[in-house]
Amino acid sequence: MDESLIKFRFSNQISIHLTVEVNNDFFMGVTKSLKVKEDYSYYKRLLSERKSIFSEVIEINEVGNNANTLEFQEVIEQELLDSKMLFIVNVKLDNYKFFQFKIRSKEYIPYPFFRFDSDGDTHRNRVDGVTLVENVVTTPHFHKFNEVGTEIAYKTDKLLNEKEAKALEDINLCIAHFFHEANLRVKENSFPQVKISSNSLGIDFSKPDPNENIAF
Repeated sequence: MDESLIKFRFSNQISIHLTVEVNNDFFMGVTKSLKVKEDYSYYKRLLSERKSIFSEVIEINEVGNNANTLEFQEVIEQELLDSKMLFIVNVKLDNYKFFQFKIRSKEYIPYPFFRFDSDGDTHRNRVDGVTLVENVVTTPHFHKFNEVGTEIAYKTDKLLNEKEAKALEDINLCIAHFFHEANLRVKENSFPQVKISSNSLGIDFSKPDPNENIAF
């Protein structure tokens, strides 16, 4: 067989194989980052080193890009990234217990590099050597990237504890847990208070809390 024809067929086989891999990852909902994979130690430093915001009260009353979601954003003060890093809170308009906390820098990677979901879809981690049962991570859970640049979901000890997980449905308790996990603070060692606009949510927060005086 002609040598040029062999090279052509071999190149096509490689191209087809790579395309299948990319499409398979896309349909399985896998998020990957080559930048995280290439310098995982730097990514871990982004998570572990101290970061700060300055809002002692976070007022969530603006509709974000999604018409069904309220959004708050604040620039994070930090020393590792030259680009802007944001702390983002999203709350669903029709369910204030469905919220997300995110840390994002679009110049670093285009999607949040650390996230918390209080509700929503179960995440199935695609990690070699992990059993099917361990692969499934229900909400609430955190999201981060592993050493091969694949986004995974995980639960902290508090989220694995049924009573503590129930208490963390309170956005003000949960934001403190997120700040602990991300090493994010207000001032020296404090956390913000979250206030959600009752007008936007259609909820009257002046009514008595049914969970008041109940110990979790």
